[in-house]
Amino acid sequence: MYQEINSGNTSPFFYRWMIFGILFALSFPFFASAQPNLEKKITKGLNFLYNFKFDKSQKIFRGIIDADSTNPAGYHFQSVAYLWYYLDNKDESHFDSFLSYSETAINKSEDIITYNSEDPFPFYILGSTYSYRALAFARAEEYLNALWATKESYSYLNKAVALDSSYFDAYFGLGLFNFAVSQTPSVWKWALNITGISGDRNKGMDYLTLAADEGKYSSVDAQFYLSQLRAEFLSDYAGAHYYLDKLVKTYPGNLLFKSSAASLLIKEKKLKKAEKLLFGITTSKDSSFKQIKTYSNLFLGDIFFAIDDFDSAKTFYQRFLDSTTDNHFKGMAALKLGLCYQFTNFPEKATKYYLLTGEGNMDLDEDIYAMDIGERYLENPPDSSKLKLILIKNLLDAGSYKEALDSLESLSSNSVSDTLQAFISFYRSDAKFYLGEFQESREIAISLIENEFAEEWVRAFACFYAARASKVLGSILDTQLFLGYANDFNDFHFQNKLRNLIYSLSSQLQP
Repeated sequence: MYQEINSGNTSPFFYRWMIFGILFALSFPFFASAQPNLEKKITKGLNFLYNFKFDKSQKIFRGIIDADSTNPAGYHFQSVAYLWYYLDNKDESHFDSFLSYSETAINKSEDIITYNSEDPFPFYILGSTYSYRALAFARAEEYLNALWATKESYSYLNKAVALDSSYFDAYFGLGLFNFAVSQTPSVWKWALNITGISGDRNKGMDYLTLAADEGKYSSVDAQFYLSQLRAEFLSDYAGAHYYLDKLVKTYPGNLLFKSSAASLLIKEKKLKKAEKLLFGITTSKDSSFKQIKTYSNLFLGDIFFAIDDFDSAKTFYQRFLDSTTDNHFKGMAALKLGLCYQFTNFPEKATKYYLLTGEGNMDLDEDIYAMDIGERYLENPPDSSKLKLILIKNLLDAGSYKEALDSLESLSSNSVSDTLQAFISFYRSDAKFYLGEFQESREIAISLIENEFAEEWVRAFACFYAARASKVLGSILDTQLFLGYANDFNDFHFQNKLRNLIYSLSSQLQP
């Protein structure tokens, strides 16, 4: 029940891909037929845009419109900043401005198609513009409009590729759509089936890589999303750094890139480096993107929680809860804040926050879990043994595996419940794996799979632990066997995370 209390493992920005979604995406090169001077202007405008220098980018795109009011490109790019503002702050004026510019871009593109239907350029603009409109409608909770815009976007992008298969930047949008649709919860599959859109995860990665390597204007967007997908779905942190480090260096003003880099460092348990980046974001004078700063407070809360600095963690979790405009991760933040007060001997205040754990997003593993644990703690507050186990999990999250293992063995010698003993074994398997004791890690994990006192999600993850240890030990057959066992579990905590881990390990088995 305690494995993910202080995880900090999942980037809110990835879960919100439908919010920051295609994001910089589709800031595209639909300019095969444009004059070189225009291409230079667009490139310069995009560089300002990526660096969060919106006044300068808007001036350039306004100039493009003034120079040629029939070209849809200027209107499309002019709309982008307004969309980003709206995705972050949900200000209706930004929503209206975005819709106005994007509608003009659509009309201008359709006029071009009338005269030259063999040019991929207008189809690419249409695909791009409808992609942005899908994001805006989703943020506004106009889901039918978002679904229709998604269908239009997918159709136009495919048309652009059909006209010119070497139109590499078009593969970015198609790649992102393929991957995102492949991750859509089953409850929404019926809606996607109506549109005729299907998703292929591997194709999505291949398309994104093609755009990152060969794209002209969309390479930055593709690189950013590849960094996120490699970190979240493949646990390929080196591959994620390959793209993200370059983006942070090239665009130092981009708060989103920095926040994503901090999230990656937390996954790698490099907490001090992440802390430095996050403080830079929270103290930034850029007031345009408040939600990015809000999530940076959440990350800082996770970092201080992991190093047992509960007073500092309180401050940042409270800042997050007070300033967030979304319900994403509110449940988990409330749970952790309650535990901060529990650890600092304020049980009455802890209860106040346990009561708030149901206010999160019930589409997220973390918030579903937080509500469950919050309800348990309201009935039975965590005793000293449970609190000690959370502190040990903090050591694991901070990368102090030997100290964690010693503490687990000490706790195991006490008189604790069979359920708590199962958690102790679970963490011992994890610690031993990272200490290079793979055989012991595997044996402990196997013992948990049929342990009747272990919670369902612990048994499911134990299958994965046995699989990853088997792979390192060279037994591919056992790896596949335990991954199959893990896939047999249903309806348990953190099942989306486990599915991603299974996918990551399975992909490593492919020739």
